[in-house]
Amino acid sequence: MDEERRKQIAQFRYEVIAPLLHSREKGTLQAALEAAAGRVYVLPDGTQRRLSVRTLERYLSLYRRGGFEALYPAGRSDHSRPRALPQVIIDRAIALRKEQPARTVEQIIAMLEMEGLAAPGFIRRSTLAAHLRKAGVPRAKVARKPVRTWQRYTASEVHEIWQCDICDSLRVPDVDAGGQMRVARLVAVLDDKSRYICYAAFYFRENLPVIEDALKKAIAAHGTPRIFYCDNAKVYHAGQLTEIAARLGFEIRHTRPYSPQGRGKIEKFFGYVERSFRPEAELCVRKGTIQSLDDLNRYFWAWLEQMYHQRVHTTLKKRPADVLATHGALRLVEPQVLEEAFLWTYGAKADKTACVSVQGNTYEVEPVLAGKKVQLRYNPFDLRRIQVWYEGRRYADAVPMTLRRHVDKRVEACLPDESEPLPAGVSFLEHLEQKEASARKARLGRIQFSAARGDEG
Repeated sequence: MDEERRKQIAQFRYEVIAPLLHSREKGTLQAALEAAAGRVYVLPDGTQRRLSVRTLERYLSLYRRGGFEALYPAGRSDHSRPRALPQVIIDRAIALRKEQPARTVEQIIAMLEMEGLAAPGFIRRSTLAAHLRKAGVPRAKVARKPVRTWQRYTASEVHEIWQCDICDSLRVPDVDAGGQMRVARLVAVLDDKSRYICYAAFYFRENLPVIEDALKKAIAAHGTPRIFYCDNAKVYHAGQLTEIAARLGFEIRHTRPYSPQGRGKIEKFFGYVERSFRPEAELCVRKGTIQSLDDLNRYFWAWLEQMYHQRVHTTLKKRPADVLATHGALRLVEPQVLEEAFLWTYGAKADKTACVSVQGNTYEVEPVLAGKKVQLRYNPFDLRRIQVWYEGRRYADAVPMTLRRHVDKRVEACLPDESEPLPAGVSFLEHLEQKEASARKARLGRIQFSAARGDEG
């Protein structure tokens, strides 16, 4: 930074604190500091921002101790060159950036640490970024969708409010369509207080079944929220969602049309996914490591647990996983109650032989129901078992006579496969997947050990 630039910054700092210099009394000064912190300033580089009370106090302290000269930003004797790093680290970092130009410095550092080239915390982001710029391999710009800014609101408790939304993302092969490339859509359920992702997965469809699937898995893991906050799109107004909320005792709220202010947090999460995860996933698609939606989800879940949930959030100054751990009593749901809440309902008239038809399948109901219109309740992903209701009373489950379909055609190909993870390789996502697999194995071992000892709670 040249001297003229440093002087401009010092002048700016003095102009900011000048009105505060004569406010000596504690109460008066604090009020003046808070008022100054509420203003938007134009910095010497032309950008606009607010200054925190702590920053203003630092400027005041510097000026009172050392006068105007103390307001100059500190210079460095080695300002023209980056600080030293072992050449092996620099060379590997350059290779990683060239392999995927959109790869962030944060991810490169994580990979270097995973490979054992650097201890955690050894490499500073600014230092490595300087070396990469000097080597002529700056990060390729990633296209960002325009983001509007809104007044902030944060829930007062963990699991008070969940946000849900869908984001179109990268294209991956669809094995059910002969490997044809299709757009994968990310469905996420985010806890407003902690920014923790209660559940998220990629799907090929954007409809009610995938929203139900994500919500059901989030509730199974974390209990119910008080408020489920979602878009105003038609799919979120489905009577089925309202019925689920009524059965489980939470409220559904929708954003007002054309006013998505409340979904800013989940939009920021999607932006981070697009900048951090998507470039790595696209590299894996090109290399053939990701060959299906199932592959994509396995790597995404590893990235989610090992990167996003463990990363210090810029606003919270804490990791989402740590904030989540501060929750109070969870509103947990018994598995059977959860299953019942997500059953679909369908009205059908039993014929004179007491048979009904569902999705091309034929079922037999109790003879007393012949000729009557009954209500059928079933899991759309398992048509082998169907409940039978008539005038508010439950009868014996329908008996399958002809079973041509096991899954409702409206939900076919909707769900991600949650089978065992792929073998780890050398890409960033493969490193994360390997790390998450080890963590998963350790968690399972602790659970089994606790069960063997007979621990409770």
